[in-house]
Amino acid sequence: MAFKLLTSVKDYALELLFPLKCAACRKETESKKKNKLICTDCLKLLSPSLDFYCPLCEAKTADGALCFSCRLIISNTETKFYLDRLFHPYSYKDPAIQRVIKAFKYQFIQGLEEPLGRLMSRYLGKINGKLDLNDYLVIPVPLHRRKYNQRGYNQSELIASKISQFLNLEMAADSLVKSKATKDQAKLKESERLKNLKNAYACSKPWLVSGKKVLLIDDVYTTGSTMAECAKVLKEAGASEITGLAIARG
Repeated sequence: MAFKLLTSVKDYALELLFPLKCAACRKETESKKKNKLICTDCLKLLSPSLDFYCPLCEAKTADGALCFSCRLIISNTETKFYLDRLFHPYSYKDPAIQRVIKAFKYQFIQGLEEPLGRLMSRYLGKINGKLDLNDYLVIPVPLHRRKYNQRGYNQSELIASKISQFLNLEMAADSLVKSKATKDQAKLKESERLKNLKNAYACSKPWLVSGKKVLLIDDVYTTGSTMAECAKVLKEAGASEITGLAIARG
């Protein structure tokens, strides 16, 4: 009882000194009983797109898989693409969703995984005709331990945890690890990104992944290099299918 009281007093004092603001519109929300991190008005405006696009060229597709042209190009080269399909409800060009993701990722505002997890879970419910989640294993894109220690958490893992909780899916966060520190992908040219990530990931528990359909979760999908490399590692460990899910596409 005393501990709860002290916690409440501490939270109240922090809100007085640092008033809570909506991560999307930056309006103060400390007087609201709920939706303090993303206000109710912004939650209503964050309407997900139910269209699907090719993971490589962004051509519109029926189910988020590679388009005919990209499949044809890949079939005539030695290149392999391991991500079976990609879903993303938002565009990173949307200023509101960009502010939310940056707040979560770079401003260390924990707690955003709750509203983001709910938004993503509702989106998955809306596209259940395209994606049957039965028997899917949820795996977040991992951080290298150095980056994890700097940030204190992995935003993709927090969101993945909420999705698995809301949709009652099994999660195996520790089955995929980032074993090599790499340069920040956002600061590299597209041609440098795949090279930067080569051999950066490993499947530490292949027995959990073998024969499984995997829902691979990240915050932002830009060139796709990160998800492509993670999907490669998981497929080589025996995963039967890899579906990528990102909050937004850049």
